[in-house]
Amino acid sequence: MSRGRGAASAEGTRKLGLVVHPITRAPAAAAVVLSTMWALMPSPAGETPAETKLTPVALAAPVVAAAQKADSFQFPLPTWKPHCLGFGSQWRLCDGTILRRCAATGAIWLHTGVDIRTGIQPVMAAANVGYIVDPVFKGGVLIKHQTAEGVVLTQYWHVWPRAGFRPGKVVTKGQVFADIANMGSRTHLHFAVFRGDYQANAWRGALPPSPCDGFPAFPNRFVNATAFIKAHLAPTLPKPAAPPTHHCRSDPMGG
Repeated sequence: MSRGRGAASAEGTRKLGLVVHPITRAPAAAAVVLSTMWALMPSPAGETPAETKLTPVALAAPVVAAAQKADSFQFPLPTWKPHCLGFGSQWRLCDGTILRRCAATGAIWLHTGVDIRTGIQPVMAAANVGYIVDPVFKGGVLIKHQTAEGVVLTQYWHVWPRAGFRPGKVVTKGQVFADIANMGSRTHLHFAVFRGDYQANAWRGALPPSPCDGFPAFPNRFVNATAFIKAHLAPTLPKPAAPPTHHCRSDPMGG
């Protein structure tokens, strides 16, 4: 179902995307600069693969926000029911239609995230503090997380960011920042995890099995999103032990 680079909007139109680049760092704060970019993305309705070319055209003012390291992650939806496309699946529609091949070899691209069955419902940030990267585009969002293991980006496709969420906005783990976009019978969430700081390929919903057409080989820096979240869930606190049950008995001697 997911093409990972689509968006809930008119097919074939150009969308405005915003990319976050950190420039300074302090113990309790991080400064970011937003670079405005154009991105040509296929519509989820047509699901037609297209080149994504990112060219800086403007520079926004720096945004400074409190930033803490993400110490754990969670799933962005309350239920997690995978669809036909998972991590490493061939990039096809559920009916088998191939979405992209390498021009020279005909190799079918591989899916970098996981598609989740869902209706229209709220979408939560997967980790404790990140930066909304692309709500102006209204279709694809990256959230950047500083972790003890380095920078991690979580990728959300086919969502509509809620009012007030813009590039540079700090979000907390579990905070609702968007809603699933209505794609009719194809309504779903594409979710992916990218290990590393921002680069153009962090937007990819699929990559070729070996380098072709100017794109790096799958998985590049993507990891199995479901496995990653499961491995980074907050530890479950043990339930307190039940107090001992005392049985009173009468002493016939009055003791």
